[in-house]
Amino acid sequence: MTAPTPDPRFLEQVVEPKAFLRDAMAATNVAAMGALLKRLPIVSENDFYFDPENPTAGWRPGYLHWVPLGKDRGNAGRVQLASRPENPLAERAINAMEAVIEMMRLRELKQKPNSPAPKSAREAVQRYFDIPALPELARLPRSHEVRVRARELAEKVQLTIEFDRETREFLVQLRDHGMGQTPARIHRTFLSLGESDKGDKPYLIGVFGQGGSSAFMASTYSWCVSRRDPAISGGDNSLGWSVVKRVLPNNHRGQYYAYLAASPDGQVPAFPAAVADEVGFTHGTLFTHLKYGFSGGGGSAILRTLFQSINHVLYNPVMPFTTRIGGTSATIWGNAYRLSTATAKGRTAQDKTLPVANV
Repeated sequence: MTAPTPDPRFLEQVVEPKAFLRDAMAATNVAAMGALLKRLPIVSENDFYFDPENPTAGWRPGYLHWVPLGKDRGNAGRVQLASRPENPLAERAINAMEAVIEMMRLRELKQKPNSPAPKSAREAVQRYFDIPALPELARLPRSHEVRVRARELAEKVQLTIEFDRETREFLVQLRDHGMGQTPARIHRTFLSLGESDKGDKPYLIGVFGQGGSSAFMASTYSWCVSRRDPAISGGDNSLGWSVVKRVLPNNHRGQYYAYLAASPDGQVPAFPAAVADEVGFTHGTLFTHLKYGFSGGGGSAILRTLFQSINHVLYNPVMPFTTRIGGTSATIWGNAYRLSTATAKGRTAQDKTLPVANV
């Protein structure tokens, strides 16, 4: 006989949900997140061994437990895939674009159940937002209605990168205003490894969505919060959340990455929809990566090159998105857009300096 599954909302009896959620979303460094975790009833990673064959073994009701991503204690190799720390951020941005596209597709199906799916992500952006491939926009005046619409679309995905000179830590946040996930699905999507429901959706970009998980490798803590779009929620638009960290267990050489789970089946903690409404989290997903490990140079030097790096990695994205790097806001269009009107006499900032004869 298996033990009953705890209600993932039991924390409402331990912390004041609105105050906790506001403090969590405002945590911008490792010390703040560490203080936040001390307010929670958490079983130490050294006092709980997750057994996928018997997940209730050792589970303490009324406590959160560190459960391996993908329910696999050997997951380090699958998380530590990125060769550069910028790459997982590009993957996160792509996942966020997909969340916006999928939201529109699901809303469409609510209205027109027999509507055929877009054949590609670009076709989806054209259908739902009336935006062509981004390099085509570069030739239009900034005041053109399509350019204005594209800049509004860019606000649905926001990447923020800051450097704290006192703590010497980087903060990375990726916020999308897309479909979001219900608490019951977060551990099967954002906190899984290699699971996917994209294979039959040609309008989405990736398949397994695993590349973004490497952002966990570059962070001391990662905070994830998500809420399903009420227009497609099917009744559950409560807010689910969790924290991810690297675990170095005592008396064991193998490290792994784990998240806070509220029940043995892997579900994450959740707060009611009313709490999310009070803090202004309407729908979508927020990933916050604390003490993100960018390589090379000091804080200011890294910030100065990130805009060019992200435009390079996402050479021709299907939709634009907004960056706030070191307090400066700018739109990422991709280098294909930025180079589409470049000339030998008027090179853009990311062009290589080449002799005119070789251009």
